Amino acid sequence: MREKLLGLVTQDRLPHACVLESGTAEERMALAKDLAKALVCKNGANRPCNTCDACRKADSGNHPDILYVGPENGRKTISVETVRNMRDNAYVLPNEADRKVYIIDPADTMQDYAQNALLKILEEPPTYATFLLLCTTKASLLPTVLSRTAVYSLTPVVGADQNDGQLEEAKGLAEELAKALASGSETSLLAATSAFEKKYELLPLVLEQLGLILRDALVAGNGGEQMISGAGKSAGSLSARYSNAQLLTMVEAVEDITTALALHANKNLTLSRLVSRLAAGM
Repeated sequence: MREKLLGLVTQDRLPHACVLESGTAEERMALAKDLAKALVCKNGANRPCNTCDACRKADSGNHPDILYVGPENGRKTISVETVRNMRDNAYVLPNEADRKVYIIDPADTMQDYAQNALLKILEEPPTYATFLLLCTTKASLLPTVLSRTAVYSLTPVVGADQNDGQLEEAKGLAEELAKALASGSETSLLAATSAFEKKYELLPLVLEQLGLILRDALVAGNGGEQMISGAGKSAGSLSARYSNAQLLTMVEAVEDITTALALHANKNLTLSRLVSRLAAGM
């Protein structure tokens, strides 16, 4: 996962808001620090270089554009005031780097009203801001927050090991599902999911890609332009047909089935549930 995300940084393709879930608290923070360091690194390639002034400051915890957001004043939760202060700070230009990075840990201690306060900055972030939300499980975050972030799990779900060929096939199957959803036809949706009768092992990857497409549809529907799925046309079709509420229902369906896969749910029941849950948003 570390190499994958650092590769996205080098390609300037890391989403502006990422949820880092599972693993241990130490593993999540170590990954977040590596990503933050890479984002402020002055080296044009192979970031982080670990030798420039920015990297050295990041390692020492003294880089002014890497900010840590957590519970304050002895509290056990991240307060709405803390989130609002971070939101205001995000609109201040970086001090030294081209980017500002906010590491929110533990993000699952935010109450609903604090998460709602976070939504505005996630919907309309400054171009230079990146938000890393660290939590034990994404299930602790509101669907509205998850729909505006990309989720990366430090502990792969069952069937998540893949090679490049499998990933490309999964992207294609995810686009077929997205097209079926955009058609508004449950028959088309059934046809698209029938592929998993023989390719069930690809379903976790497909759901991950479909989640990105749905996330992009929500972004497009709210006037945003930053697409991360590589399926902008499909995302646009979904945003044109469905409301935010309907798209969020589909996002919740994807999350629900992903959780079921991690629990080794029955294959036939899982596929039936996938169709019914996605169709509920149509």
